[in-house]
Amino acid sequence: MRSRFGLHRLGFRSRVLVAALLPSVAIALALAIHFTSTRIADVERALMDRATLLTASLAPASEFGLFAGNQDVLQSLADAARRERGVDGVLILDRDHMVLARAGVVREPPVGAISGLDAPALLQSTDTLHLFAAPVFSELAHPDPLFDDAAETTRVRRLGTVVVQVSRFGSTQARRELIASAVFITLGGLMLAGLFARLLSDGVTAPVRQLADTVERIEQGDFSVRARTGARGILRGLEDGINRMAVALDSARAGLEQRVHDATAQLQQQKEVAEQASRAKTQFVDALLHDLSQPLMAMGLDIRTLKLRLRDEQSLGLLSRLERSSLKLENMRDVLLDVARLESGATQPRVTDFPLERVFESLRVTFEVQAAEKGLRFRLHPTAVWCRSDPLLLERVLANLLSNALRYTARGTVLAGVRILDAGRLRIEVRDSGQGIPAERLDDVFDEFVRLPGNEPGTGGRGMGLGLAIVRRLCALLGHELKVRSGPGRGSTFSLTLPRVRALVSVPVEVRMHGLERLSGCRVALIDDDPEVLQSLQSLLHSVGIDVVAGTSPDFVLRQLRQAGAPAFIICDYQLGDGVDGLGTVLSLRRELGDQIPALVMTGLAATRELEIELERHGIPLVAKPVRPVVLDAVIGGLLDAADDAG
Repeated sequence: MRSRFGLHRLGFRSRVLVAALLPSVAIALALAIHFTSTRIADVERALMDRATLLTASLAPASEFGLFAGNQDVLQSLADAARRERGVDGVLILDRDHMVLARAGVVREPPVGAISGLDAPALLQSTDTLHLFAAPVFSELAHPDPLFDDAAETTRVRRLGTVVVQVSRFGSTQARRELIASAVFITLGGLMLAGLFARLLSDGVTAPVRQLADTVERIEQGDFSVRARTGARGILRGLEDGINRMAVALDSARAGLEQRVHDATAQLQQQKEVAEQASRAKTQFVDALLHDLSQPLMAMGLDIRTLKLRLRDEQSLGLLSRLERSSLKLENMRDVLLDVARLESGATQPRVTDFPLERVFESLRVTFEVQAAEKGLRFRLHPTAVWCRSDPLLLERVLANLLSNALRYTARGTVLAGVRILDAGRLRIEVRDSGQGIPAERLDDVFDEFVRLPGNEPGTGGRGMGLGLAIVRRLCALLGHELKVRSGPGRGSTFSLTLPRVRALVSVPVEVRMHGLERLSGCRVALIDDDPEVLQSLQSLLHSVGIDVVAGTSPDFVLRQLRQAGAPAFIICDYQLGDGVDGLGTVLSLRRELGDQIPALVMTGLAATRELEIELERHGIPLVAKPVRPVVLDAVIGGLLDAADDAG
């Protein structure tokens, strides 16, 4: 329970000191106050008694002078009384209250105050003075107690009044001296009492404080410390208990350290095994994705090139089906690449402001034919709003949501649209009329490898169960809120909320490859160790009028450029074999042909964050394989814009 005086805030030593000192302080103060007040009262009483006696003795001495009207005698008496210690002045009045003699400084009392006096009395008292007065009587006959009758009346006549003013300065000074002496004596006593209490408290608390210090050192891990207070009784038992506890803890720590050492060694061994397995897995995934990216990229580039060259509808229809198959393979590859990059931390958002319609247009091209083949109505509501996000990652999120909706919708509609919210936000919704999700499975659909069963035929097959898991991780990376509403047989609605920004300009969605067309008539250096990718890229660049100097070897391309001249752009693969990488190749070409040549590097690696950072130091973007023509066009256009701004 806490003390009402705040003593609970004091330490043990301070409490003992207070307990020892408090009685002494109380007694000293009580005695000092009592004796000082008593002595002050005695001084004041002595002053009053002396002044009263002086006034009473001066009255009969003035009788003759008043009776005879001899002012000289009266003045002599006043002067003599004035010389007494502490007397400020003396005043002698006749019976008509006329001043007959005055000595010193004295206040004249009111007539009414002295008229009825029949004995010496105190008329007035202030902080600085006492004013006394005594009547002077004349006795014309004095009774003889031996012969006269006691009942005989003596005739008495009033002659005047004696007034004496006494200063209180002496008593005040004495009072101050008494108070000062009492304070000094009390403080001295308190200091001695405090010193004694300190010695007493140290004797009581020293063993306890030593035990507390020992416990604190044990708490800090010093189990070798032992308490040696020399105390007896209960403190001796406590000391022995603390020492035994320290011994037990020291023994337990030694055993624990040994077990921790053994467990650490086992964990280190398991960690090395896990890291080795992780490295092997990463190398396998990198090799798999790289080997998968090369033919997919070559296929996509060749399809794009053929679409630019062929014009008959039959061939274009065949190419469209081939392109859709290629896109499905690329989507599967992209899923694996997304998982690998997210696990390695290589995926980092590049947030910018852009019109959402650009992403919608790319999604429309990707999914409208797929929806038509399934007999579904596919709608992407046009929008003019701008948002703040990473356009590539946002497109990946929406693509996974649309792909999931098409997969689990057998008939009806799949649509996506935008709702404008307050506080500068917007919500993108992807709705379908598919089989829906049971309420107990809503929290599971974003987990890895969770696949809901298709209730009806023609649902498009079951995926790998990674699409929605990637959606959740990308939304968390972008800081977008992701929600889902669904019910069995009522379809599903996935929504994500992101910042809305003011439209900078009204930019129509471009369908032509303006970035590549800006290099029309210019020379481009192209290096890739895969002949199929090299040929496909070369064909795409030739289709827009670009002069391509291509080769699988950096040395071969450099020799060609020495004869043909410096290129306007460099496109280089990262893994070129024989210990040669794309960054070193680009820097070598720049040193010989021009430091300001724009360049990009392609790679099929999954864990590329460190490489991406290294390339950014030299102003070189990294593009993941398989490189789609639209992505290649956008990256080249951005680099050319940056070069124009720098120039």
